[in-house]
Amino acid sequence: MSSHRTAQIDPGNWLGMFGGGQLGRMFTHVAQARGYHVAVFESEESCPAAQAADRYWSSTGTDQAVLERVMQFAQSCQAVTLEFENVPSHWVQLAAQFAPTRPNASFLEVCQHRMREKTALRQAGFPVTPFAPVASVADVLSAGEQLGWPVIIKTCRSGYDGKGQAVVASAAHAAEALSSLQTDDAIAEQRIDFVAEVSLLVARNARGQVVTYPLIENSHSRHILDVSRCPVSPELLPLETSAREIATGIAQQFEVEGLFCVEFFVDARRGLLINEIAPRPHNSGHLTIEAFGASQFEQQLRAVCNLPLAPTTEYRPAAMANLLGDLWFQADDQALAGAAHSTTPRQLEWEHIFATPGAYLHLYGKTQPRLARKMGHLTCVADTAEEAVKRVQYLRQRLTHSI
Repeated sequence: MSSHRTAQIDPGNWLGMFGGGQLGRMFTHVAQARGYHVAVFESEESCPAAQAADRYWSSTGTDQAVLERVMQFAQSCQAVTLEFENVPSHWVQLAAQFAPTRPNASFLEVCQHRMREKTALRQAGFPVTPFAPVASVADVLSAGEQLGWPVIIKTCRSGYDGKGQAVVASAAHAAEALSSLQTDDAIAEQRIDFVAEVSLLVARNARGQVVTYPLIENSHSRHILDVSRCPVSPELLPLETSAREIATGIAQQFEVEGLFCVEFFVDARRGLLINEIAPRPHNSGHLTIEAFGASQFEQQLRAVCNLPLAPTTEYRPAAMANLLGDLWFQADDQALAGAAHSTTPRQLEWEHIFATPGAYLHLYGKTQPRLARKMGHLTCVADTAEEAVKRVQYLRQRLTHSI
C-alpha cells in the first residue's frame, strides 16, 4: 500500500460518505466539529446527512452518469466511508481508485450478503449460527432436515428490522414462506433459543491499531431495536472478553479499516454466535455519544483518517431507546401491523426530557414520520444501567401521555 493510502488525514480535508441517513448525519456533526468537510452521496437531497453536510452529490440518474459522479465525488475527497451497507460495491471499488475507502469494497461485499458473510466467518473459524443456502423450496426442506425445524429463512441481501425474513415452522410451510421473500437468493438459519442479544463496536485504522467498546445489551420489539444498555446485565459480563477477541479477530482477519459492529446471539449455554456484521456505526452504539469519552462517530472519524484511536472509556452507565414514527400517531392494532391508514397525528410532549438531568434527545431531521421508521433516539445516563433503562423507558412513555 502506498504512503498516500496510509497517510494521516488532518482537519481541513474533505471526507466522503456513501449513504445519507442518521448515521451519516451524526458522523458529519462530529467531523465538522473537528474541522473536516463532509460530502454525502445519496439519492435524496433532503436526507438527514445532506441537511448537515458541506456538499451533496446525487446518486440518481443513468448508470453511466452515476459512475461519473462517483469518480468526481471520490476525487474531491481524501477518504470515503459508509453509513449504509446496501451501497453498490462497484461504487466503492471505483471510488477506491481515487481515495482510500474505509471499510473497503471487499469487506462490504462480505457484510452485505448473508450467505457470503456466514461462509467467510465460518471458514475463518468464527462462531456463527448454523446455516444452509436456499434457492428453492427443495432447499428449504433440505435445510429443515439438516438444521431441525423450525428454521428461519432470510433474503441474502437488503433485509433489516425484521424485513426479508420468515420463520418456517415445518415442511408444510416451506413453499409459502419462501414465496413471501420473493427471491431465490436466500439463506436458512437454525433457530437459536437465545437468552440475550448483544453487540460490540470495533475500530481499526490503517496503522493496524484496534480498539473495542464494551458489550452492549439489546432488546427488540417487532424485530426492531428498542432499548440498548451498557454495561450489560451482570450474568453477561463474563462474555465480554470472548466478544472482544472475536471482534478484534474479525478486524485483523479481514484487514478492516474503519468502524464496524458485530451482533451476537447469546445461547442457553452462554455461548456467543455471530448473527451479523454491520460495516458502519450501529444503532445500539448511539449511547456512546453521552456515556463514553469518545463516541462511535468520533472513533469512525479517527479510523477513517488514520488518526490514533481514542480510549473507549465509559464515564457513566447508559441506556438508549429508539423513537419510532409510531409515537407521532394514535395507531390502532391494524395500523401497528402495517396498515398505512387508521392513524391520527398527535402532539408529543418534549418538556419532560429537557427537565430531566442526564437525558439527551436526538432527532434525525426526518420530516415525515411513518410507522416503524426511526425518527430519533433518547439516551439517559445514570448510576446504573438498570436505572438508565427505567428512566429512558419512562421518558419515552411520557411523550405520549400514556402514563
